[in-house]
Amino acid sequence: VKLQIRWLDFESSKGQYTPSLEWLDQAINDTHARGFNILLTVVGAPEWARAPGSNPAVTAPPANPQDYADFLAFLANRYYGKVQAFEIWNEQNLAREWGGRGRMNVGEYMALIRAAYSTVRTMNPGVAIVSGGLTPTGTDDGYHAIADRRYLEAMYAAGLKDVTNGIGAHASGYNMPPFADWRNPPQDQCLAFKHTCTNPHPSWVFQQTLLDYHDIMVKYGDTRKQIWVTEFGWASCEGGFKAQEGYKYCEDNTQWEQSQWLREAYTGVKERGWTWVGVMFTWNLNFAELEGPDSEKSAFSILDLNGQPRPAFEALKGMPKW
Repeated sequence: VKLQIRWLDFESSKGQYTPSLEWLDQAINDTHARGFNILLTVVGAPEWARAPGSNPAVTAPPANPQDYADFLAFLANRYYGKVQAFEIWNEQNLAREWGGRGRMNVGEYMALIRAAYSTVRTMNPGVAIVSGGLTPTGTDDGYHAIADRRYLEAMYAAGLKDVTNGIGAHASGYNMPPFADWRNPPQDQCLAFKHTCTNPHPSWVFQQTLLDYHDIMVKYGDTRKQIWVTEFGWASCEGGFKAQEGYKYCEDNTQWEQSQWLREAYTGVKERGWTWVGVMFTWNLNFAELEGPDSEKSAFSILDLNGQPRPAFEALKGMPKW
């Protein structure tokens, strides 16, 4: 199970923690009691830890990476034996996730993961540190976004191999089957969302994202590590969901396709012998029930608006255990 939390909700000032910790305690303890391993993703520096003048409307990193590392160490100690891995941030190649437009900075991110790795692993060598899952994006202007492949290569050039136990990835599916050829996309899938057919690009397809990441890992001699797919899935608007601008691909995907493509992604990785792919987290369980039909996140849910199983839930439930 992956849980994503905002640091700003839990540490009101250095070493002072909020009542929200009681909620997190309950969530961690309940999940652990049910026999799940837990990946905890931590984002969002609180105001006291951010650089002066940073935009309060967007997620931003801390001015001092050690403050973030200290918070992770606190969590690693509090949930010793219950949290097996930490994901260091989320989609840091997007402006809205890293301080705003023009603020993305690979060097700053590397300072953050380096501090987290050193601090947490010194305290508990059994906890895995996973780099923040990058998001595929056709935009590579350095202002709104940096292309995930270019960002990943820059991280490796800055020493990523030595400060992580797994490489985070968000292998998006859009309206393409998981193992489609991005150069020859199935035209009948591009009805509401045409870009995957009119502007073929490797980032549109689950398979190609993983292959490209693996090529970069091999290039930098990182052949013993695995890609952790910390977010992936397919959205379907069937079942009362509304397509948001920019997310029209959910209109092209039936609930049956959502269910089959999720299942095919898991079985396909296994059948192809891609041992360099590790844990894969379906995005998501129940945003539909929590945020309603108008959220773009909701159409990805495998539970419906009433919290009942969609076909995707049943398809995953019926999969064999490896």
